[in-house]
Amino acid sequence: MNNNILSLKKNSFNIESQKSFYIEKLSLKNFRNHENLNLNLENTSILIYGGNGCGKTNILEAISLLSQGKGLRKANIENFLKHEDTLNSEYKAWGINVDFVGPNGRFNIGTGLKNTSSKKSRIARVNSDYTSLSSLGKILNISWISPQMCVLFLSSMSEKRRFIDRLTFSIDNLHLNRVYRYEKLFRQRNKILMQSSFDHTWLNTIETQISQLSIAITARRLDLIEELDNLYKKELKNNSLTEHFPSVGIMIKGKVENLLIDKPAAEVEDYIKLELKKSRSNYDVFIPGPNNASIEIFNKKNNKNLDISSTGEQKLLLISIILSHARLLHNKFNMAPILLLDDIIEHLDKKYRFALFLEISRHPAQSWFSSTSKDAFSQFPSFIEKINLPKIKESFNGNYHFRNGDI
Repeated sequence: MNNNILSLKKNSFNIESQKSFYIEKLSLKNFRNHENLNLNLENTSILIYGGNGCGKTNILEAISLLSQGKGLRKANIENFLKHEDTLNSEYKAWGINVDFVGPNGRFNIGTGLKNTSSKKSRIARVNSDYTSLSSLGKILNISWISPQMCVLFLSSMSEKRRFIDRLTFSIDNLHLNRVYRYEKLFRQRNKILMQSSFDHTWLNTIETQISQLSIAITARRLDLIEELDNLYKKELKNNSLTEHFPSVGIMIKGKVENLLIDKPAAEVEDYIKLELKKSRSNYDVFIPGPNNASIEIFNKKNNKNLDISSTGEQKLLLISIILSHARLLHNKFNMAPILLLDDIIEHLDKKYRFALFLEISRHPAQSWFSSTSKDAFSQFPSFIEKINLPKIKESFNGNYHFRNGDI
């Protein structure tokens, strides 16, 4: 997969402040360090700025929870409640609510804590009606880059697989459900195998489901990589690439991946079932499938693997992946994702910073930046709404209404 950043000549861009997909209003209640925050916004890019610890990333994290999963920080659900409230014996809940506007109309979307006697979980509503978290992807898409993701390429292979699965979820909103179900079935299988005696019929049923999910998960991952690569080839043919962001290649390697190239899915499924059956008496036997796939990410220009790339190179490649993925979603579904860019520009030089600004300016959905200062955004090529978060909280009781200028 390669980059899709257009020429940096300003006259080649359709610079447009107003966005087709945007959050018009954001309200947070008892979320992290925000007791009551209400932002009324325009359909432009947004900059949340202020000193460290004022809650900039918390706002971006809240927006990221308008999708399935643990959000930008991958935090546990109990960590979202405002700290003072966790010390209070009286139970309080946290909530996130937005008015989202897109080509298909305006939607009120909310998520918050559902507390039961057995466990805590998240609920979601659209226009006051309860819905599943996975169904939110049919209304809006959200993608993000955080400082933690910049070390993604030095982390475990499981983290790389989660990254690919998050991208895949955006083109198939059932993908994460399949992944969660796959992992749950494996845990059930392990518990059964630990028993002195068990029902072989039930174990066969579980292993059949694992095999089916293995094929579905692997196939959708491969589809994502192919679509990103096709996007690159199409834009290269149109001569719209530049050297400013690196071209990225992504490869998924594994026994199942290799077999699916030449063999029908049903035959590969039978192979996985046979391997599962063989491994029943030996936990150390390698079981092929999506939980053991190897992810390789590399710079296509020099074939340099990201595992041995510098921190700066890794950050540029990550940006290239996210922007290309955003372009793919817009081209494929006419649903450009809202981009959450947490503290992303601090270590970009002037050339790459301007390249990023230009790409964001032409992105058809709203983008949210966080930064400790607004000065670095003085060269942003279109209007960007700058919000001084500490001032909003201290002088306006957490209430912000758009004004054509800075607050």
